[in-house]
Amino acid sequence: MQTGKTSHKQGFSLIELMVVVATIAIPILAVGILAAGGSKSFQQTYDSIHKPIKEDALAILTTFGTIGRKSNRSNYKVYRISNGVYTEAQPLPNQETTYGQAVEFRYWDDPFDPANPGAETLEVSNTGTHYVLFYLDGEALKADFGTVSGNTAAILNGSRTTANLDTTQVLTQQVDLTEGTDLFTHDVIGGSGAGCVRLKMTLTDGEDESVEIKTSVQLRMNWPR
Repeated sequence: MQTGKTSHKQGFSLIELMVVVATIAIPILAVGILAAGGSKSFQQTYDSIHKPIKEDALAILTTFGTIGRKSNRSNYKVYRISNGVYTEAQPLPNQETTYGQAVEFRYWDDPFDPANPGAETLEVSNTGTHYVLFYLDGEALKADFGTVSGNTAAILNGSRTTANLDTTQVLTQQVDLTEGTDLFTHDVIGGSGAGCVRLKMTLTDGEDESVEIKTSVQLRMNWPR
């Protein structure tokens, strides 16, 4: 007589499988939520940094500073604009600071070359090869770039001249005029500009977003040739 043993294979019940699946799903879900939140946060930060109003502010700061630092302090001018007529700004009695809606820089466009035999000298006869006129036009801040011809640059007889104009750039169209229109200031001492031009303005995009720009640039006396 033979007797046999019955073997039972042990497996997982349905409840146990559901518990395992849930245990695995929880950390995966948590990682997914964190990834989604991080992606959304990154996108919000990126959009905030690259808003057109902030890109305009960076362009203004870069252009104004770069051109100003290589401009001649002996012949720059700050202008007031009235009905399209440009008049050189003058300080009020017993004051030194003048205010205006435009500034004209004359600058040297030749790079400094230390290998040039005349690099150690300062040329005083050439007071600038090119010009730029920063000016307020409605809610836009524009810049005219051109070449100096004789003693003529951006303004001739109270008007913008296009005779030697190379290009006009619109730096922004979002100037907040409620903050005032006197964007440019400088000091006049003894009838001459002190050589430091200040820029103060506010940009607004109409969506409760605004950027205040406050900067200054010190012009130079001569340019090494």
